[in-house]
Amino acid sequence: MVVSSPLFDINQLNIEQQKKFDTVYNELKSKHTSYLQYKFNLPLKTQFDSEQEENEWRYELHRFLRARKWNVTHTIKSLVEMIQWRIDNNVDSILEHAPMSSRMELLGKVVPNAQHGYTKAHRPLYIEKSGLIHVNKILKMFTSEDLVQCHIYWLEYYCQLARERSRQLGKHVETFAMITDLHGCKLNLRKVLPLFKQSLYIDENYYPERLGQMLIINPPAIFPTLWNLVKHWFDPVTKTKIIVIKKGPGTSTLLLQHIDSDQLPREYGGTCNSCSTAPNCIPVYDWGKDTADDKQEEQEEQEGLEGQEEQKGLEGQEEQEEHKEQNE
Repeated sequence: MVVSSPLFDINQLNIEQQKKFDTVYNELKSKHTSYLQYKFNLPLKTQFDSEQEENEWRYELHRFLRARKWNVTHTIKSLVEMIQWRIDNNVDSILEHAPMSSRMELLGKVVPNAQHGYTKAHRPLYIEKSGLIHVNKILKMFTSEDLVQCHIYWLEYYCQLARERSRQLGKHVETFAMITDLHGCKLNLRKVLPLFKQSLYIDENYYPERLGQMLIINPPAIFPTLWNLVKHWFDPVTKTKIIVIKKGPGTSTLLLQHIDSDQLPREYGGTCNSCSTAPNCIPVYDWGKDTADDKQEEQEEQEGLEGQEEQKGLEGQEEQEEHKEQNE
């Protein structure tokens, strides 16, 4: 078994790209050396290997260059900001921070999710039942900063999984994949959209080119409304990686085009038997009476939101009628 990631091969780049890569590498050499020293001094159980860190740094440069459309100035600026952001937010020690592990476990109770094997392209696969998020609970139990830290933890964990997969295969893997199940989604999900926007900012500024694929399944009738609110937040390249699969018998067929059957939960047409909770591979926590209270609160709020949407629609019709009368 390969114990280190495949070496970055600069020859995969054309001559012009190689020149730009070397420019960025040389410009940031001192900055990166200082950053490595900072990482090596962290009191962590997992020790960093200098050669592997150097290799990962080259892959990082390549990702940032691609994301910044090979603009050297923008790439250097982005990498300097990324390094400082990681230091300021203690990102390199977040996976060993015990309180964060507990927080992530609690988050799993309000946001049903699971790390579930790999796709056919060897990307680590994350599955989330976003439609079953307890919106009111998540806002009561977590601060905005808590949720940002949870998102950073999640990103670091999946980057680590990709790195481990590279070592296992002897083939570079740097992206991950997601299945976002929107079954049960309600309009009150709009309350967490500002946090979603903040998460996207972190993704695109500090983890560019990490998302390999997002499969959105079971989109509800309100999906177009929600999508119209968020679609302009995505980078154009990121948008091309998002596939929306309409409800119906074809969902499983499309998922199995990207994921082997034994890596997919049975509820999505797979044959997974390896999970301890199989066939319920993505456990949904039972909040008991609290959940019933939440449902009542969410139902009242949902009715209010639908009333607002209906009122907006009526106001729009009145404006159109007034405009028509004026024209006549």
